[in-house]
Amino acid sequence: MKRLLLILLIIPLAFGCAKVDSLYDMDDQWTTGQGGKDDPIVFAHERDYNAFNSITELEKRFHACAVPDNILRQKTTRALGLSILHYPMNSLIFAYNYYDMPVKIVYDHSPLHRELAARADAADALVGIFENTRIDKDVYHVATNYQDISLADELFLEYFLGSGLVKGLDKGNNKKKLADAVAMKRDRRLADPDLNGTLALIPLAYMSERLGLGVRFSDEIVSSMHYFTLEEDLFK
Repeated sequence: MKRLLLILLIIPLAFGCAKVDSLYDMDDQWTTGQGGKDDPIVFAHERDYNAFNSITELEKRFHACAVPDNILRQKTTRALGLSILHYPMNSLIFAYNYYDMPVKIVYDHSPLHRELAARADAADALVGIFENTRIDKDVYHVATNYQDISLADELFLEYFLGSGLVKGLDKGNNKKKLADAVAMKRDRRLADPDLNGTLALIPLAYMSERLGLGVRFSDEIVSSMHYFTLEEDLFK
């Protein structure tokens, strides 16, 4: 097994800078403001980013993001799919030098991701969402919508889709739509000087290989993808 090493980076959503956890009651967020069945979940960092960022322990952060089952059950699959786009721990992909490992960590800690992956129509919903997401380079913390999202949120989505946790993405019309969307996003990033490097292209290559989409990437990107992702299938 490849050895996991933490990269020592300063990541706002991964590590806080001052221990003031008592300033925020993590459980109050679920009592109001979660909307109807079609509305995405609103997380703590969307209500008070600084308060959420003051939580210093990783387990407490996951606890603050753990959506209660009664809320998850009442949400449509599309609402759950949109919810993961704003999930506060998506930036963990920048904290490990194997980019797909945080997907497993989040999945093991997040009732939201497990509920979404278990839905029979999850693949259909996620393909429709993925076709319409774009990286907004001006968003560093919390996006204001569910199409123009941060780099971390988009890249985590791509690793999540490529992980195999959601069944049916590599079948029929879903596979064709994903292949078209991956090719479109590849071309868009190659044309952008800020996004044409390995960081933004590896997750698309990961999706293509793991889901058998057949989208072509350069040998350099494919080699880097193999180097920075786990060879073992941790998601079965």
